Amino acid sequence: MYSFVQPVIDILATLLQVFFQFAQDWGIAIVLFTLFVRGLLFPLSLRTARQTVLQGVIRPELKLLQEQYKSDQTKLMEETMSLYKKTGVKPFSMFSTAILQMPIFMAMYGLFLTHGAQMSSSFIPWVASFAQFDPWHLLPALAAGLTFVTSMIPLTAEMATDSSIFTRMLSSLVMVVVFLMILWKAPVALGLYWTSGSLFGLLERGFYRSRLGKSVLMRGSSVLEAKQE
Repeated sequence: MYSFVQPVIDILATLLQVFFQFAQDWGIAIVLFTLFVRGLLFPLSLRTARQTVLQGVIRPELKLLQEQYKSDQTKLMEETMSLYKKTGVKPFSMFSTAILQMPIFMAMYGLFLTHGAQMSSSFIPWVASFAQFDPWHLLPALAAGLTFVTSMIPLTAEMATDSSIFTRMLSSLVMVVVFLMILWKAPVALGLYWTSGSLFGLLERGFYRSRLGKSVLMRGSSVLEAKQE
């Protein structure tokens, strides 16, 4: 079933073994591995965050274009693409981090199904091995909760008014339900991996809201730098 990601599984198994040799605990090894992966993906995450902020900045201009060319969809598309090009917005790059994480997530699922029986941790004493699902569903709930909190925190203070709290809550709840469905009966190690990644994402969001983080977020785009000034 996981043969198409077997090369990724083999690489992950080797990396996890390295972290285990250092930590001497599979739970700690997974946390360290998660931080390693998220650290490698930070440049892509930063680019995605910049694109999100950029789209928020140009939203008023997009609304004007939609009003101006509401009867001419071809012209609206042309003007929208022109605006994207002028401001540096690349809509599909928003999904780059998620797309790269997908094969890693699938490979982790396969890894813990096939190798998890030999793994355990003092961090999660209520399961005998990492191949089992969490009978108390603590890690899936924690991962979903962290994901929900992170999604409710705007990247910048200005973005808090871009949409209503109800709209943000609704979209976040949909995402949380999907995560819960995936993790509910998944190997407990996958829940630990996602929880660690969600905590990293929450800290990352807090960093973007700091003065230093906002400076890093706005750097590299003339539109965002002008907005910051």
